[in-house]
Amino acid sequence: MWSSDPRTEAKGTPRCQARSKRSGQQCRKAACKGKAVCRTHGGASTGPKTDAGKARCADVKTVHGREGRTTRALRAEKLKELRQLEGLMARLGMTG
Repeated sequence: MWSSDPRTEAKGTPRCQARSKRSGQQCRKAACKGKAVCRTHGGASTGPKTDAGKARCADVKTVHGREGRTTRALRAEKLKELRQLEGLMARLGMTG
């Protein structure tokens, strides 16, 4: 039996806060103790423990979509160079 609060069951067990991409419905599994999500949605994860693991995780941490920080920084640098070249071409009258 469900209570009026969708995050808890009649026994007061917190429910997983993950939502489905397709239906938008909330996961009905119990959340891990002290977490907001169930084991399926990452509640059992404790994160990287070693310094090497933390560094590796920071390097590949995605900023947006599939791009990592290093890829995004490289793209920003190249776009800056492109804008400088476009400005130089405009000053020389080479725009077409």
